[in-house]
Amino acid sequence: MRDIGLYYPYIHFRDERWLKAAALYWPRMARVVPTGYPVADTETARVFDDELEFLIPVPPDAAAHAVAPLFLEVLNAHQERLATALAGPTARAAAVHWDEMAPELRDALSSTGLAAESVAYPPGGGPLLPWMAMHPRLVWIYKCVLSAQAAEMGQFTPTTDQDDAHLQPHRWSADRVLSALTGAPQGDDSLPDPTDAMGLLAIRTVLPRDLNAVAAGRIAAVRRRHQAEFEAFHAAIGEAVDLLRDRLADVSLPVARLEYTALEVERRFETPLVELRRALKGARIDTMFSAANLKFDLPAGLAAIGGGALAGQPLIGTAAGAAFGLSSLRQAAGQYRNDLRSAAPVASYLLSVEQALAPRSLLRRLALRR
Repeated sequence: MRDIGLYYPYIHFRDERWLKAAALYWPRMARVVPTGYPVADTETARVFDDELEFLIPVPPDAAAHAVAPLFLEVLNAHQERLATALAGPTARAAAVHWDEMAPELRDALSSTGLAAESVAYPPGGGPLLPWMAMHPRLVWIYKCVLSAQAAEMGQFTPTTDQDDAHLQPHRWSADRVLSALTGAPQGDDSLPDPTDAMGLLAIRTVLPRDLNAVAAGRIAAVRRRHQAEFEAFHAAIGEAVDLLRDRLADVSLPVARLEYTALEVERRFETPLVELRRALKGARIDTMFSAANLKFDLPAGLAAIGGGALAGQPLIGTAAGAAFGLSSLRQAAGQYRNDLRSAAPVASYLLSVEQALAPRSLLRRLALRR
């Protein structure tokens, strides 16, 4: 299991809720960024990068040169078919940054009329930059292939907040590129491995519905405060993914692969979390019963120090005994709860996320449940 995700196919994140969930799971997040490109991140992305060193810019040059032969092969063999399917870079044209495409591919696309050189301001503002304007489908597929190549070269796991991009394979061939560009149906074997999403599926079991209202700083604080539990959680995801991929090697039905992944998330993460909640709640109940049965006597040591000064003051003696007794009881109960959480660090991390990000109005109810 790879420790770094690669966001694709865009530079800037499009879904803040997805980004917040990703920051609770991925140790780092890479993305393809041309050198010198004026990145205009949201406040959420900036906080994660400042406090967690979360974002890794990956120059596109190496990946662009690696994928150019694949597109040249498709272009040379199927130029007329592509021209008909894509109809040229006219209305609704999208664009790829100049540096994201190898020179030989830029020239070939321009000479066939499938792309045109242009200059435009970047989406986040800044100086005019050179772009290759093309049909939106060509831009989309090219960016997916480029990102997949960058992920392979960096040993990253491709991940995205775009539903359509999830339908694109992580391993591309000339036939698959042609099918995608012309809109031809692709076989089920082109679908990505659903186990890639296991970590985010596990995290989403404990996220509040109003995650958009949770400040990025609170999420970063959870990561820092529970670093050891976070690392145990991520390691457990990696182990689960590796084992599940072996088990699914002969499963070809996409719906079956999705269901097996969901069951594995439930078995390895949701069920242990429920059991930890129940154990912690039981520890709280045991503490309450012990407190109710506590004999509030004045400790012998305190009586000796008082030299009999508290004699005749039963209420004072009782209160002092209660304070000492409850303090010891709370310490013992706290240690027991810590032991329970230490014995289940993966579930403990999920529980920490749930507790830390719960709306303030729910904190009291959450405390009573545990």
